[in-house]
Amino acid sequence: MKYIDRDISWLAFNERILQEVENPDIPLLERLKFIAIYSSNLEEFYKVRVASLRFSQKYKGDKKNKYAYRPSFILQEINSIVSKQQEKLGELFYHLLLPAMSHEGIHFLFDKLNDQDQQLAEQYFQQHIKEDFSLIDITNEPDVELKNQAIYLYILDRQKTYLLEMDYEKWGRFITLHNDKKGTRIIQLDDIFRYNLKHFVGVNAKAYAVKISRDAELYIDDEQDADIVHKIKKSLKKRETGLPSRLLFNEDIPFKYINKLRKQMNLDMTSLIPGGKYHSYYDFFTFPEFKDKMHLYFSHQAQVPCTRLDESNNWFDEIQQQDVFLSYPYQDFNYVSRFLMMAAEDPDVTEINITLYRVNDSSDICKALELAAQKGKHVFVLAEVQARFDEVSNIYWGERLKEAGAKVKFGLNKLKVHAKTFTIHRKENTGSAVYAYLGTGNLNEKTAKIYADHGVLTADMRFTTELNEVFRYMKKETSNPKFHHLLVAPFTLRQSLADLLDKEIRLAKQGVEGLVHIKVNSLEDLSMIDHLRETADAGVKIKLVVRGICCYTPLTEKQQQNITIVSVVDQYLEHTRIYHFNNGGNPKVYLASADWMTRNLSGRIEVCFPIWDSNIQSFLLKQIKTQLADSKKGRINDNVNNNQYLKGNNSKSSQEMMFIFVKELMQQTAFSK
Repeated sequence: MKYIDRDISWLAFNERILQEVENPDIPLLERLKFIAIYSSNLEEFYKVRVASLRFSQKYKGDKKNKYAYRPSFILQEINSIVSKQQEKLGELFYHLLLPAMSHEGIHFLFDKLNDQDQQLAEQYFQQHIKEDFSLIDITNEPDVELKNQAIYLYILDRQKTYLLEMDYEKWGRFITLHNDKKGTRIIQLDDIFRYNLKHFVGVNAKAYAVKISRDAELYIDDEQDADIVHKIKKSLKKRETGLPSRLLFNEDIPFKYINKLRKQMNLDMTSLIPGGKYHSYYDFFTFPEFKDKMHLYFSHQAQVPCTRLDESNNWFDEIQQQDVFLSYPYQDFNYVSRFLMMAAEDPDVTEINITLYRVNDSSDICKALELAAQKGKHVFVLAEVQARFDEVSNIYWGERLKEAGAKVKFGLNKLKVHAKTFTIHRKENTGSAVYAYLGTGNLNEKTAKIYADHGVLTADMRFTTELNEVFRYMKKETSNPKFHHLLVAPFTLRQSLADLLDKEIRLAKQGVEGLVHIKVNSLEDLSMIDHLRETADAGVKIKLVVRGICCYTPLTEKQQQNITIVSVVDQYLEHTRIYHFNNGGNPKVYLASADWMTRNLSGRIEVCFPIWDSNIQSFLLKQIKTQLADSKKGRINDNVNNNQYLKGNNSKSSQEMMFIFVKELMQQTAFSK
């Protein structure tokens, strides 16, 4: 096949998350969090990707996708791969993590309880739960419907069957039965019920966990209109009753009973996914914290200060003198939200324009915008209302900012807005000045603590003039924007990337070394993959860091020789997009919000911006090269998908090195100013 299917490739990425669980260099309870990350990723995968495949199979005739695979084939492959991964997950959890936790005095009870623990479980049930739950008899029910993502105990007693929802919000999932100097004994809510079945069902009853995942796609029509928020709100409710993507069940359930439940829920056999005794391992994000055992967690590393801003009495003047480069989470994202708050409070600021893709519930960014609007400044907000799983937060803040006086637009017609940028217009002695922020990651204080991204605060008119064009388009959608410096999708980005690759080809044919470094989250666009192949066949060396989906596979010997792809999975989620073209020794370097996916290059507003400062160019190239040689966290990302680690004996991972690189860069930029 010419391409790897995107979903099969994504599963290889999630396997890399699972590899972190068995890594002895990672603190024990952080490895438990990687189980939560793996499970959370997989849950979203089933809600979105698997549901989409089932939809295509059922309603679109099981036609081949653009990678030349049929949904039926992909679904079979997914089931096979996930089944093996789930088996591995169980092995790691029960035979590696739990014994290690017990050695640390954290006793996670999952097998047969001793008499004392069983007595404590019964006491807890009598004191906290006995009168506060509902048991549903479904023995003779022709139709059964489960809440999306809720865990139920499917209880069998002779010929009768019951369902009992596990309400973790009410009771919590992880319950401390006992805590003393010998250790802490923790049990799951599911087992509290299991060991008390005799009190509310019968002594012979048995309970098994089941869970349904449903299609999370909203299926909004392409036409954007004034009622889009109402449509989104209405569609969000349908997620609870969407097309089932999988019924996860304890594989110990006798087949006739899970088959009965399947028929009651009107599911086909391919929806059945066997699993272990417990589901929703992503709840381990909420596992109790042990502050007396800090060696079980990642050690805290101090963020690198931006001395220029810390020592400045006027950030506007500082940014006018020279761009400010920031790197998260190695530095504090609060520099960005503080700058917006300064703008909100500054009487000379007249206007703020911003794009919001994913914002957290208590967003300081949005609070600054709210204050600016309340003070009478012109505030324009493009709130992308179709950012999946963040629709509620984006609608909330959009409506709240609208009430404060901001002009809010909830998306564009047929285009998602994925750019991470804002502009600030300010009256100054020399006239009106425009300041801007351009970044690779969301304007989100919460995710900036765990996503690795870069951003630039600037007053450079080459940026601000063209960002004004971007916002003019988003406000009117009628203009035909022109760009000379920014590469903006869907207008110029794709063609500009093609031109940059073509230049490397021409130089290589002239005997000049052709070299390209690319760092993205996903490489999925077939046209770009084919162009990379053509570039490699011309003798250009292409080195890529692709964290997740990678649909490329080599077709020629030269492609095999000239294209290297590495994936890095570590403490922080690699999220930065960097494009570096050697350009005959006069490098062209860009940071971007866009991955090399069709949706980014053709279906979204994305902003890719050049880096002209030689120190920052060197820093970005050093980041990529360090990741390409990261023997601690780097894996070969190839068509075999076996996630083989890079060879080497590095003492530090590339992310550990980034703290050093960022510190060095801050010293260089402070000195060069």
